[in-house]
Amino acid sequence: MQEIINYKKFVKNIGIKKTDKVLINSNFLNIMIIAKKKKKNFNLLLFINAFLDFLGKKGTLIIPAYSWDFIKKKKFVPKKTRSISGSLANNIINHKKFKRTSNPIYSFFVAGKDQKYLCSLKHNDSFDLNSPFGYLIKNKGKNIFLDIDYKESFTFVHLAEQKVGIDYRFKKKFSGYIYKNSTKKKISTYMYSRKLNTGVKGTKIHKKFDQELIKNKALKSKKIFGINCQVINIDKAFGLMVNNLKSKKKLIYPVFKK
Repeated sequence: MQEIINYKKFVKNIGIKKTDKVLINSNFLNIMIIAKKKKKNFNLLLFINAFLDFLGKKGTLIIPAYSWDFIKKKKFVPKKTRSISGSLANNIINHKKFKRTSNPIYSFFVAGKDQKYLCSLKHNDSFDLNSPFGYLIKNKGKNIFLDIDYKESFTFVHLAEQKVGIDYRFKKKFSGYIYKNSTKKKISTYMYSRKLNTGVKGTKIHKKFDQELIKNKALKSKKIFGINCQVINIDKAFGLMVNNLKSKKKLIYPVFKK
């Protein structure tokens, strides 16, 4: 069956360099529906392999693999725990080139140059700067969003909130077990969680923040083979979010339950 896009051309046109540290957020439901209607194929493994081939040995590719199993079931199995952050992570869970980082709530699949470093990080704070999130900020990483608006899934907003110390979240401790290499180990980790008594149900990024990013050359948008793509310079976006929260310009704000 013919593929709906040329994977190599897609990667070449997305706007990354071979030395980049790349984080991909995606929602491919729409393109899979289009592919089915056109009787064509969209292969997630071929798609991700095109990124791996482009980045080679100099770049690093990171895929979110977040899971609430540790919160709900007190259990994290790196080689088996499925992700809630998209089909891409669950399709590469057995990929030979990827390894999973150790945080039981906010883990990532990593391939490429800095895989060993990222998978060796022993951070017990999900949004600490000594985490894969912090690594992407410090190393000027790029966050690619495919068929999903960054405002819906830009997790770095929680690092900005934690750095500023907003009043509607607090560090909450979660404990459970990690199962790795036939061993069971009790661990604890912290997450910057909502204060339930405030009525806050989440954090929003206002659409006007797009202009802040564009003005500071931190956001580029384009459509490639019918896929809506956004590329964000993480360090610049993080700095802008921190400044916005400190100045209370309200482009980053809490949403309350009705």
